[in-house]
Amino acid sequence: MLKKRKGPLVLFYIFLLLLSFRVTAQGSQYYINELFDANPPPQVLKEGPVVRIIQPGVEKPMANEEQFEPGSDLGLELELELELELEAEQPEPSQQPQPKSLGKVALTFDDGPDGRYTGRILDILKTEDVPATFFVVGEAVERYPETLKRIFNEGHLIANHSRTHADFALLDNEDILTTELIPTSRAVEKITGYFPLIMRPPYGSLRQDSVQFVRESGWKIVRWSLDTFDWDSTQNSPEQILNRIQTLHHRGAIILMHCNGPATTRVLPDLIKMLRDLGYEFVRVNEL
Repeated sequence: MLKKRKGPLVLFYIFLLLLSFRVTAQGSQYYINELFDANPPPQVLKEGPVVRIIQPGVEKPMANEEQFEPGSDLGLELELELELELEAEQPEPSQQPQPKSLGKVALTFDDGPDGRYTGRILDILKTEDVPATFFVVGEAVERYPETLKRIFNEGHLIANHSRTHADFALLDNEDILTTELIPTSRAVEKITGYFPLIMRPPYGSLRQDSVQFVRESGWKIVRWSLDTFDWDSTQNSPEQILNRIQTLHHRGAIILMHCNGPATTRVLPDLIKMLRDLGYEFVRVNEL
């Protein structure tokens, strides 16, 4: 009798366990996917680009099943006719199928500038003609002003990532502004003449009351929708990052990367090529 009762009880406990995981996952997802208010929740597209294949022409049978030897007059005449037919079937260069456009994506780089990897990232972006957004840390801005100036001069968007990379969830709202955001934007303005009002909280961490306070103070909050995990040495090989992009890419993606480590520079050229082949256009976050 006791054995018969165990089955339903075990199923009941498993149901409660799964329900608790679901609630936790939904709660954590809110932080990560909050972008601009105007953006709908991202839709993950797993399809690749549609490629049209031009089938080769098929030789027509000769009248009366007449055979010919290669190189004979009749053979040369039919070979020439076949070549002309095949050429006529080929579209003009302007008619060649183009990759299907999947919309815009934004590459974003946190935690810079630094004295080693940021310059390499800028070299790659310049070679590939890709605009990006750099969420900079105030202390690093003061340490590497020339690198920050290069970011600005090469047409990338500079945004605010705090002064000390503190966890904003642990700070008072006034301190978030007066000790972290405003000093960083003033440091950027001193070097470039531009005062950023777009911010990303370190770790994506921001209390809901702080979200409202920061917005009412005139700032736009941008987190991300696709984390490359280039910061995590346990899962940031080029193959792992590219597989992640291949699986999770979507229209309007804000892609999180960092500009102070080697994993990013190793994978960046292939990542750009993959997204281009999928049909995406690269923009700054304020252009999404």
